[in-house]
Amino acid sequence: MQRRWAAICLAFFLVTAAGAYGVQALAEGPEIDMEGETYQNNDTFETNGTTYTVEVEGGSGSLVYNETVSNEDSWDNNSAVEFEDASYNVTIEPAEDPDRFGLTEEFDVESILQNDSEVDNQTYTAEDGTEFVRYRDGSTEPLEEYLPEPNQVTYSENDTVEHDNESKTAENVTSESVALTWETEEEQSETLAEGENVTVDNQTYVATFPDDQTVMLSEDVASYQEQAGHQEYFQQRLSGLNYVIIFSLFSAFLIAALAFLPRRG
Repeated sequence: MQRRWAAICLAFFLVTAAGAYGVQALAEGPEIDMEGETYQNNDTFETNGTTYTVEVEGGSGSLVYNETVSNEDSWDNNSAVEFEDASYNVTIEPAEDPDRFGLTEEFDVESILQNDSEVDNQTYTAEDGTEFVRYRDGSTEPLEEYLPEPNQVTYSENDTVEHDNESKTAENVTSESVALTWETEEEQSETLAEGENVTVDNQTYVATFPDDQTVMLSEDVASYQEQAGHQEYFQQRLSGLNYVIIFSLFSAFLIAALAFLPRRG
């Protein structure tokens, strides 16, 4: 009698486990069904004058675009700046409200003297403060006359200054400094991931990947979140069936083991 009831219970739990497994195998979960524009790798689209390049691979991707960035620099009065592959001194006109400044080429005196075999490798200072060079034959020459004529460039406020391969504007000239402004194009990137939002020109989209090489951008963010919630609920139910299978198999094993225990007497 004991083993008969054990067999019935064993069959019940095995059938329960098999049924749960069958439901798992046959159940079809809800799919994300959205409306929007689809793109593949290297596709482009334009919004408000900005061109976006879509990069997609392996179920993820990015949006690559160029953004105009404003830059600013400041040249202090009587400071040295690199200009036209040389060092130049910044000189702002002495005025109460200046609007002009100049760049004067500076020389590497030490290097020039070392490369001139006819003069000493150093300068000297006369009693009156004049700096001069001494030739090998003993003659001297004021340093200002010895050096070549420096290159000089003068600019006014709002002039364009070609510097470091950029066209910069002398936007503001004061007695202390010159403010330079310019714009550059810099590459920017926005990551695309399943279910993640991305903003393009103040419009929010949600990204979804129909396959590993295609991405869809949809404006219906709320609908995606709702459908993703249904998928999550479905997965939770499937996880619950796993517990049913485990419990049923364990119970069947336990009943089988108890049924065949030897009886006293």
